[in-house]
Amino acid sequence: MLTATEAEDIRDEVWDLYQASFSDVERIPRENLQRAMGRGASLVEYRDNGRFVGFTFCFSDRDMSFLVYFATASNLRGRGYGASILELFRSMNHGKRIFLVTEPCDEKAPDYDMRVRRQGFYRRNGCKDTGKTIVSDDEIFDTMLVQGYLSNDEMESLVGLYEDIHNGRI
Repeated sequence: MLTATEAEDIRDEVWDLYQASFSDVERIPRENLQRAMGRGASLVEYRDNGRFVGFTFCFSDRDMSFLVYFATASNLRGRGYGASILELFRSMNHGKRIFLVTEPCDEKAPDYDMRVRRQGFYRRNGCKDTGKTIVSDDEIFDTMLVQGYLSNDEMESLVGLYEDIHNGRI
């Protein structure tokens, strides 16, 4: 049975999965993630009968949430854990308007196939393309709605607040 637990610190198994799952342009330093936790950001670990299967890292303000990072253990991918985690994440955030970002599907990118698979996963699991891009930490990302609706201005505002907090500006 899949269970979710909010973490107070970034455990090594989460950090290792984070490092392995996200590109250099997507990752930020561990201390920045830790700084944001408790100031709007929450890290949730997911386990199946005690075995670590993945995590979500989300930043929220009022009824809006930015699903910043979401990963499942590489040896468990393709077994339905990602879909189950996303479903549980939605139920834990009932009533919130949630979006996420993904790297654009640029055919020239060295990890193009991974980008296409990632966006395909989100679409298959009910996320909706917005057709909008957003700049986060000086990189351009595509945006997708996880649940509810947020305007581009609301997404930009939430990303800006998250960046100000994790970068120590506020």
